[in-house]
Amino acid sequence: MRLRLLAVLLAGLLLVTGCATVPTKGAIRNSSREGLASDPGGVGVEAKPPPEGAEAQTIVDGFLEAMSDSRKSFGQARLYMTPAAAAKWKPEASTVVYDQGDDTITPKEANLVLTATKVATIDDRGEWLPAAVTPKKFEFPFTMVKVGGQWRVDSVPPGVLLGTNQVAAKLAPRDLYFFNRDRQTLVPDPVYLPQNNLSPGQAATQLIQELLKGPTKRLGNGAVSIAPPGAALQVSVPVELGEATVALNDTAGQLVDDDRHKLAAQIVWTLNQIGLKVKITVNGAPLLPESPGVIQFSAVTVTDADPAAPTNASANLYGLLAGKVQRVEGLDGASEQAARALNESPLYNLDAESFAVNLKGDTGAVVTTNSDGKRVVAVAKLAEPAPKSNAADPLTTLIEGRTLRPSYDNSDNLWILDRADGATPRLRVRTRDNKVEVVRANFRGDVPKVLRMAPDGVRALLVLKSAKTGKNTVQTATVRPADDGKGLVLDQFRDLQMPLTNITDAAWYKKGVLVAGKVASNPLAQPWLVNLDGSNPQPLPGSSSPFGIKTIASNPNPDILPAFEDVDGSLHWQGRDLQWVNPTDEKLANGLIPNYPG
Repeated sequence: MRLRLLAVLLAGLLLVTGCATVPTKGAIRNSSREGLASDPGGVGVEAKPPPEGAEAQTIVDGFLEAMSDSRKSFGQARLYMTPAAAAKWKPEASTVVYDQGDDTITPKEANLVLTATKVATIDDRGEWLPAAVTPKKFEFPFTMVKVGGQWRVDSVPPGVLLGTNQVAAKLAPRDLYFFNRDRQTLVPDPVYLPQNNLSPGQAATQLIQELLKGPTKRLGNGAVSIAPPGAALQVSVPVELGEATVALNDTAGQLVDDDRHKLAAQIVWTLNQIGLKVKITVNGAPLLPESPGVIQFSAVTVTDADPAAPTNASANLYGLLAGKVQRVEGLDGASEQAARALNESPLYNLDAESFAVNLKGDTGAVVTTNSDGKRVVAVAKLAEPAPKSNAADPLTTLIEGRTLRPSYDNSDNLWILDRADGATPRLRVRTRDNKVEVVRANFRGDVPKVLRMAPDGVRALLVLKSAKTGKNTVQTATVRPADDGKGLVLDQFRDLQMPLTNITDAAWYKKGVLVAGKVASNPLAQPWLVNLDGSNPQPLPGSSSPFGIKTIASNPNPDILPAFEDVDGSLHWQGRDLQWVNPTDEKLANGLIPNYPG
């Protein structure tokens, strides 16, 4: 009977947390992400060598358990293999996460075959690639031969095979931070790294080593690392009393002052998620001469690059009521609930189909029809000085066909996706200097339903109607410079593989994504929370909503209260206590379509 470890499940759902097999060869010396999903624990296993005289199945069981322990560069796992197989095995190449709740090992000819449901694949940088929502079985044959009278595995796995009950115990969700194209806003790049009870110094060394490798394939050249080629740690990162000293080689010394501050922001944000204060040196001297000690997380150059809530970001809720632009007050209970008409804005005079607000909360954009009968996206300030007759006319961009609600990034670029009902949907960006540029995108026949840009202007969140299945999916994509140097492209589409049907909306939320959709056990669409890479889908924490969700209002700002329009057009939101709040203002209860800046 095969030994099984206790399976860790979250709310009855298959645990879908990420993992990675980054190389662990070479000593990590120690002087003394925050993930979106909570850590559900796990049963840690310290790999043991194969017992003498063990049967073939016992050897396979031990090998699978030993693959979850990378503390000694998988040395114990290699003891279960023949010398030839151990020499060929490359555990750092990838990880296959499988459901250890339904796996079997059965004899087949001269082999023992592992059959299990594939949950995800993790590449060599720690990127989580979820398997299809419809469970698929995979098989791996363990060829068994005797070496010196002992059974050993003679087949080479494709990297590491990791059961779901070991994911949380062995791997940690982390973010690496890089800059967007204009080098103003940080972009989180989620990876999953071996934790195996690492000390603070080992964990810090691991993170900085990964950071200095640059962005993963998910971001590619859409994000920028300020660290110059060849920048590396001089020594492993020592940690004393919660302070990490990152000692870089002299390659980083070539950076100009502004880039030194940006590199400091990358490092400080990356190490802040494991609770460390940071000192940075270059060839022994401070990276920032004015900050020879700890670089404060509150420093202007650090906070200005905030990927979730940029400087001066607005946390107000806005919306449309009967086609008129509104600002919503009183969600936090500090004032009376009310929808206030933005009648000082030139946009108020327009009949709007949808409404977007920039992250500062001072400018808006609506999809509308102008006085000439042409469909446009109109842009104007949300408040104009009196007298109202002096207000500037909105700036307009012509649109064609069905047009999604526009979306702003932190640089005041406005992203517009029209022709959404045609064969070739068109994505464009209206820059802050009012130039309109086409962003090349191939939607592969899928129909765009929702577009939400992250504040960094690099990551796109989409709801797409699949050309193959006719069902809506939630996907992320990356905006990056084209390989031919001509403009921008949208690519690197990643399906989050949500276990939902009837998906109607998706929005950024803190460090993850909120999705509106249904599960078989509930006839009402509910808000679901998922990590940026598709791992750990779960209902939004708090009590289940007694109404069906249609539209989500949210953005990454941690200070916002997500709001939802139900299928009957009423507005609801969660209070700080995670309980649902129903509006007392009749206008909020009937017909307001909500949205947050972004």
